[in-house]
Amino acid sequence: MTNAIGGKLRNLAKVIVAGACLTGLGAPAQANSDIAGKKVVFVPISMGISLTEGWARRMKEHAATFGYSFDVRDAAFNTGSMAELLAKAISEKPDVLVVHNPTVQLLARQIKQAESQGIKVLQLNLQSNQPSSAFVGANWERIGTEIAEDIVKECGAGSGKSGKVAIIPGQLTAADSVMMNDAAFKVFNEHPEINVVSNQASDWEPEKARQITATVLQQNPDLCAIFGHWDVHTIGAGNAVKDAGAEDKVLVYATGGGDTVTCKAVEDKVLDRVWSYDADGQGRDAATMIDLLLQGAKSSDDSMLMVESPLKIIKAGPSYDASLCWKM
Repeated sequence: MTNAIGGKLRNLAKVIVAGACLTGLGAPAQANSDIAGKKVVFVPISMGISLTEGWARRMKEHAATFGYSFDVRDAAFNTGSMAELLAKAISEKPDVLVVHNPTVQLLARQIKQAESQGIKVLQLNLQSNQPSSAFVGANWERIGTEIAEDIVKECGAGSGKSGKVAIIPGQLTAADSVMMNDAAFKVFNEHPEINVVSNQASDWEPEKARQITATVLQQNPDLCAIFGHWDVHTIGAGNAVKDAGAEDKVLVYATGGGDTVTCKAVEDKVLDRVWSYDADGQGRDAATMIDLLLQGAKSSDDSMLMVESPLKIIKAGPSYDASLCWKM
């Protein structure tokens, strides 16, 4: 099931990359530049976290500059509430909807509905199975591949280590987890010495990630690496490693928005290596994409417009650079 979803998202990603020629974006003179008074609604999985707060800050800045409204509808990690909030937002007929998909399927029908009614939908960082006008976010397949290759280097043949790895997704059906797992297992399958001993979702909760990790460490005291799919909950996993006194033996990998909390966790030996997609930069890219969508920008073949987030790799040790993290 996961491989099937991953394949579908990879195909979608190809469509997105095809749209990244940005023919429409390269011709702003053909679009209406008067966007004052238009309406944008953002429906995130939850506010109160640096990722979404950072995005919202940048989108609000652009809205204030160009005179369009920007409203946030906070689902507070409640998927049922999120679907209801999105339905209400669609009924209000905004010009652009910005959605942060908790799973690949949950909002698919509503995204299709919004687009059919002329509402442009920008998907932010987590994709749905349903394409829309635009996507801004990380290349999850690349991240999963790069982290898996680094794990093989550190834990695989010739390393003298067990090769045991624990994976902690946020949710198994979230786009990032689907695509990163799919990419990582492709790498691991080429290295039989790598043994994934656990692949349990934390539901994005640090305490649950901590409990999962504590159990895995009890069952596998020679664990070599943990691959967490978001830095916030992976900090819980890293704290479990520290509690077990294993911080010098177990490498803790994560992805994330890369704010100063992430760098503090690296400094404190809670996280070892973080593939950051720079949420502050993503917020600026999302805001620019909104401006362009409001002006009527689109690709030449009506495929999804896409901005892929550049990656910053934050590593503990001699190469550690605190300037790679951003501050709210």
